[in-house]
Amino acid sequence: MQMTFDASSSVTLLFDFWAVQSPPGMVLSVLVVCLFTVFFEFLKMWRIWLGSPLSSTKCFRPSYPQPCDGSPGECISVLAPGRSQSSLAPIQPPADTPVIANGWMLHSVQTALHVLQVAMSYMLMLCVMSYNVWIFLGVLFGAGLGYFLAYPLIGRISTT
Repeated sequence: MQMTFDASSSVTLLFDFWAVQSPPGMVLSVLVVCLFTVFFEFLKMWRIWLGSPLSSTKCFRPSYPQPCDGSPGECISVLAPGRSQSSLAPIQPPADTPVIANGWMLHSVQTALHVLQVAMSYMLMLCVMSYNVWIFLGVLFGAGLGYFLAYPLIGRISTT
């Protein structure tokens, strides 16, 4: 087995039946590996979202008086009496906030997704270890594209 990068169009990826012998087969294999890597990035984003408190409950932000913006008659002092006492009290979400009834179910899903993520990452590592330049570039491009597409969704999910 070679241990240097090669730019040929013949390589065996992951399994014996995935033996690439032609340039069109290499292009197809690079696209498949690239899409696999994009899916891997979306899976990482999904696990982050599932682990966030916003995925299981509605966003609850207590309403506090806003500091003065300069208009007369609309200024509320941030240091109003009782303000420091109320800010130290634990904030209870409203009674209608949904709560996950079965925490074990969420933990089981998280565990299954973690195992899937680890398996996918090892498969991508083995693709790179084929030492084929085109497959390596496909993994890099897929990781960049997946990150570019998936991670802005976290900001949208957490602000809704």
